[in-house]
Amino acid sequence: MLERMSASSIVMVLVLSILGSPAAADSRKTAVLKQKMIAISALRVKIIDKIDQGIEMRSLLEERLKELRDEIEIEQNRSGINEYELQTPLENWRIIYNLNLIQHLRAYIDRLDERIDYFQTGNERLKYYLHQIEDDIAIINTLQDMEVENLISRIDTVLDEFIPETGKKIFDAFEIRLMPAEQIWKEMTAKPS
Repeated sequence: MLERMSASSIVMVLVLSILGSPAAADSRKTAVLKQKMIAISALRVKIIDKIDQGIEMRSLLEERLKELRDEIEIEQNRSGINEYELQTPLENWRIIYNLNLIQHLRAYIDRLDERIDYFQTGNERLKYYLHQIEDDIAIINTLQDMEVENLISRIDTVLDEFIPETGKKIFDAFEIRLMPAEQIWKEMTAKPS
């Protein structure tokens, strides 16, 4: 019985010494970093999808914006409205309606641009962390635990920020700010310098 206990104690000591060894710790660090790489890669796919959605949506809105400007120009020519007259165009209901739509489209495009930039920045940050993980795994034996923990903490912060954002709509129409119709008219009729 004493032999069995000492044999199992020796095995237990060996197992604990192997698990507590620097090689085992390095293996755990590598495993955690590889899990983070998988999480980052999956998130980047979602972020790139959001960027693509935003760019496609912006393209469609810009197309519609051009159509509205063309309609205003046609209505302006049809009605004989001078491009420098401010009050007359704003008395024409067709022009007013199109200017109102332009207000909304420009606000949507501005918001889309903000969201696209936001996701592009997040994608770049995640790409940077992927490269850093690859470098850290390559030199894991020389890293101190604190450096790995610090990297994991920074990655978790970015993951926590962007994972919920990828589940939301690209933007909410209630968040937009409209530019005054008069200002849009002035910009549309301004002669390029």
